[in-house]
Amino acid sequence: MTSPQTMTSSGQDVFLSAHGLSRSYGPIQALSDVSVEIRRGEVHAIVGENGAGKSTLMRLLAGEERPDSGRILIDGKPVELGSPHQAKAQGIAIVHQQFQLVDTLTVAENIFLGRPKRWFGLVDRRSMQRAAAERLRSFGMQGKAGVWVRDLTVAERQLVEIARALDGDAKLLILDEPTASLGAEERDELFRHVRRMKAQGAAIVLIAHNLDEVLAISDRVTVLRNGRKIDSLPRAAVDYAGVVAMIVGRELAHGYQKADVPRGAPVLTAQKMIRSADGAGFDDISLRRGEIVGIPTYVGAMVDRTLAELTGLRRFSGTALSVDGRDLSRASIRAFIDAGVCLIPGDAMAEGLIPNFSIADNILLPNLKRFRSAGVVRRRALRAAVMDLIKELDIRPANPDAPVRSLSGGNRQKVVIAKWLARGATVYVMNDPTKAVDVGAKAEIYRLLGNVVRDNRAILLVSSDTDELIGLSDRIIVLRDQQAVAEFPEHPADKQSLLAAIVGRSAESRSALQEAPR
Repeated sequence: MTSPQTMTSSGQDVFLSAHGLSRSYGPIQALSDVSVEIRRGEVHAIVGENGAGKSTLMRLLAGEERPDSGRILIDGKPVELGSPHQAKAQGIAIVHQQFQLVDTLTVAENIFLGRPKRWFGLVDRRSMQRAAAERLRSFGMQGKAGVWVRDLTVAERQLVEIARALDGDAKLLILDEPTASLGAEERDELFRHVRRMKAQGAAIVLIAHNLDEVLAISDRVTVLRNGRKIDSLPRAAVDYAGVVAMIVGRELAHGYQKADVPRGAPVLTAQKMIRSADGAGFDDISLRRGEIVGIPTYVGAMVDRTLAELTGLRRFSGTALSVDGRDLSRASIRAFIDAGVCLIPGDAMAEGLIPNFSIADNILLPNLKRFRSAGVVRRRALRAAVMDLIKELDIRPANPDAPVRSLSGGNRQKVVIAKWLARGATVYVMNDPTKAVDVGAKAEIYRLLGNVVRDNRAILLVSSDTDELIGLSDRIIVLRDQQAVAEFPEHPADKQSLLAAIVGRSAESRSALQEAPR
């Protein structure tokens, strides 16, 4: 029987309660006097802007860090979660946004890493592979148990992380942005697992930026802002606009505020870049000045190769690519950059920035020629230009010497955009740039995209957010395995038709989550 002190006034069973948790890193107060209750049989969403304290709170609950003050109770009894091992012994498991897999091991070996199955003292690899295959079956990955992790796609790696955490002993499962790398069907499959675990009495904590997903799956929502708890409310008591207002501390402008800019002359043309819809020939990809062309990204779209070819990261044959009439068909990456083509990656830390470098030095990297005279970097001129960009893009903190590793996801993306604005780029190829940023940062990035096209530049926007594509794009091309399966030439595109083209089936069969109102 559950002890009285672990029951809420509504009679629901509290598995974990945190009281007055605080955590600082030097002068930065990441978490301040935060209290929260996690109940069995509930999905509890923790939301907030980047830097609000969500990840810090989760690290404390998972035993990865100790709080400066405050206490944690499990089933009403104080506990010390001084290490991940101690947390796991209490039934707490966490799936991080960044992968924790070992590339040189198989999927099965990763799933049972640290707790291998044994037979007479020897590691029983066959037994591990069978057990891993069974755990992966519901994700449709049972045939991948013996595959090297390095050979998996990004989405498959995320599913392995989740399968590893879905241990029978888990009483509290913490999911940190679990759907960031998943397609719609994989996300729906994950949420079915979450609902099953909830029905079995498990407590689930979900950290997510996608508020549609939060409102579709959660039973309770806690909002953090600037390291403090703003409120914790039942799902039935909140709506999209209300959660956004609590997250950012203000109401955001409604919609995507698409820039109304006349389309200019073609700036990028890639002839015979993709196969035509009927498969009989090839189509061109072109961008005009003042235009945003959208491409949905999802499992099966395989847009990475197309982006690599458009930005010079991959050599190709049979395609004539030009920027402002300059032939770049067999040009180097440097030639693409000199021609004004830049890539804004979804993972700024892994692909767009050097984490230990400062904001100023990251902006300097592609702009050495501009800020160097007689072999010497003109630091004063660089600093003035950087401060102008920090002000224009509202980068926080407004300190050019701050290392980018200390910035939130949204501010890192702004630094990537800033370095190419300083370079004077004319074609911005953006690969899911708002995937891991909060609603406030998204609004800022949307504003920046509008400024880019108003300056007579062009954007190729690849995004996993269909509402974002519909709201911002002048036209949308749906690709699957480098084939154009549909094109929507006018703004705004019809959402039902777009979703039907993406999933390759009738719009009526899409998931209920995709229909969730904003």
